[in-house]
Amino acid sequence: MRIRYHDLGVSQDKVAHVVEREIRILEKKLADLDDDLKMLDITMEHQQRSGTYVAKLHLRIPGPDIVSRGEGHNPAQALRDAFADLYDEVERQVAKWRNEPFIRRARQHPSLAKPPVSLPEETEEEGEAPTGGQQ
Repeated sequence: MRIRYHDLGVSQDKVAHVVEREIRILEKKLADLDDDLKMLDITMEHQQRSGTYVAKLHLRIPGPDIVSRGEGHNPAQALRDAFADLYDEVERQVAKWRNEPFIRRARQHPSLAKPPVSLPEETEEEGEAPTGGQQ
């Protein structure tokens, strides 16, 4: 896979570890394609007015190009958001190639997942009348 960076006000050193990890995941999803058929453009911008970062990804593969965008308070967060959108579209495209149905999975970062809540069992005391009736 060929990768090109276009950064406007963002150092590549700050996001290199995130990009490397996400590229490994993306390459696994596109393992069926030859490396010379895949090219990814990464554009990072720092929005001075709002103080946020915007990551734009443009993946060129056979078929339609896939474009995604992510925003965040830091460059890594913006990249993760953009790659998450990109993965959804890649999975949709791969499902088309394989003539399989596409099932969109709910995206949630594992650290944000809430633990399952167990409800207390309701027990009725002996001799009490059910509430909610007429008086």
